[in-house]
Amino acid sequence: MFVAANWKMNLDKNSIFEFSKHLNNFKFSSKVEACIFPPMTYIDYLYNLIKNLPISVGGQNCHFKSSGAFTGEVSANFLKDTGCEYVLVGHSERRILNNENNAEIKSRAQTAINSNLKVILCVGERLTDREEGKALEYIEKQINDCLPNNFKNLIIAYEPIWAIGSNQTPSLGEIENVHGYIKKFFLKNYDVKNICVIYGGSVNLNNSKDIFKTKNVDGGLIGGASLKADDFKKIYDNLK
Repeated sequence: MFVAANWKMNLDKNSIFEFSKHLNNFKFSSKVEACIFPPMTYIDYLYNLIKNLPISVGGQNCHFKSSGAFTGEVSANFLKDTGCEYVLVGHSERRILNNENNAEIKSRAQTAINSNLKVILCVGERLTDREEGKALEYIEKQINDCLPNNFKNLIIAYEPIWAIGSNQTPSLGEIENVHGYIKKFFLKNYDVKNICVIYGGSVNLNNSKDIFKTKNVDGGLIGGASLKADDFKKIYDNLK
């Protein structure tokens, strides 16, 4: 099982220091792999605070080039150098707010894997796609268009766009159905039998236990509910 804490553009240096102190009191399980995705400026700081704990650090995004004249961007190689093991690619907020398309996301994913990072590839439908019965079709196209050439270090995060930050989630049956569809897609098209598929989209203390018990769900990508150490600990414990 896998749980990721995506802090987005939240928590300053002092807050991260306080959070890290709580992590020292976690009862970590060998059955649960965990990673925190802090703001880019604090990756190295967080890594040095928790490097002796069984929890990884990741980047929230990376550029599709390893280096070059790209002001304000970050290289996958730089993430690796600062202690990252993972990187998020194709998060819906990047797709919507930064106009990242599938071809660009595929390049980012491939560059990250070439840099020996593990990639969490985010996919998910809009509300109109679900209402029109096209959710699975939309997600399959996203996966097809965004897939890197190597799946060894790949995790798929299903995050329905309409659920993120809305306190709304699909039904457990809908989550099970989408995750199952993704797993069958990899088995049918690429003979991959053990692709890890995690759920993201308004996961919180109240619904995480039920979501994690749902068939085909291998963990969670947690946003706002991961900003408080005590809340994140309880969500982590629900995966044990």
